[in-house]
Amino acid sequence: MRISTAAVIALTTFIFSPSDAHAIITRHDVDDAEYIVDGADYPALVNLFEPGDCLATLVHPSYLLTVAHCAADLETGASLSIGDETRAVSTITLHPRWNDGDAFDIALIRLDTPVLSVQPIPLYRAEDEVGSEIELLGRGLHGTGEQGESGATDDALLRRATNTVDSVDDHFLRLTFDPPTREASTMLEGVGAGGDSGGPVFLRREGIDYLAGLNSWGDSCDVDVAKYKANDYQVRVSQFVAWVDAGIAGRDSEDGPSGGSRFANAECSFCSVDGQRSGFGLLMLLALGWRRRRG
Repeated sequence: MRISTAAVIALTTFIFSPSDAHAIITRHDVDDAEYIVDGADYPALVNLFEPGDCLATLVHPSYLLTVAHCAADLETGASLSIGDETRAVSTITLHPRWNDGDAFDIALIRLDTPVLSVQPIPLYRAEDEVGSEIELLGRGLHGTGEQGESGATDDALLRRATNTVDSVDDHFLRLTFDPPTREASTMLEGVGAGGDSGGPVFLRREGIDYLAGLNSWGDSCDVDVAKYKANDYQVRVSQFVAWVDAGIAGRDSEDGPSGGSRFANAECSFCSVDGQRSGFGLLMLLALGWRRRRG
């Protein structure tokens, strides 16, 4: 359902069909066993569908946080496993300004009864993410930076990778998949790929892991998705904390960024400000193999 597929493009209408997201693509020079972790060590992570098909994170005893493009496919009454407990989905709240695009890609899921045996993950509320090393987790398609998403396989194992926040806008944290030859590459460098959108991005402060991002989408203008030097984008939780707080308090809210994302609207130099691409740009994208991925 959300497993990555090649984009279907109609040249006469200049329309892209986005591919799906997110799992973990790793360094080719590090043993894969270094990335694999036990799901029991992350009880606040919740599979929304089958493993490798969207994640959510427990942020309150009664609420999960995920991306809107995953929550849109979830149904009330669905049964979810959180740690050793099972809960039913009571309500699903997509950000009211999300319109099936990249911006405002966030959603709250209310459970029918609180989860008492799992510690919720606190939200990151500061705005100093740039330059911070983060940890991202996901299941699903797996490969290395030499292959990217197009050469990945699906094994549903949970992997943990690290990266550094290069830049931000009002909607997203932006990561780059630095190859091992770059000094900026972390020991467990990685990015997302097809299969596990909504997965958490943790940022540690004073020994506490905070939820700073949600796996959302990725692109590259000169290499394939999830290859070395590709870009990866995570919903910037700090910009949506007022909306999350309001939802947990039972209040309707449109809190969040006042405009769109500069990353989502202009990934490449030949993209215009409003995200519409010229015919020349489309042909260039075809030649370069550029794709988005969403889960």
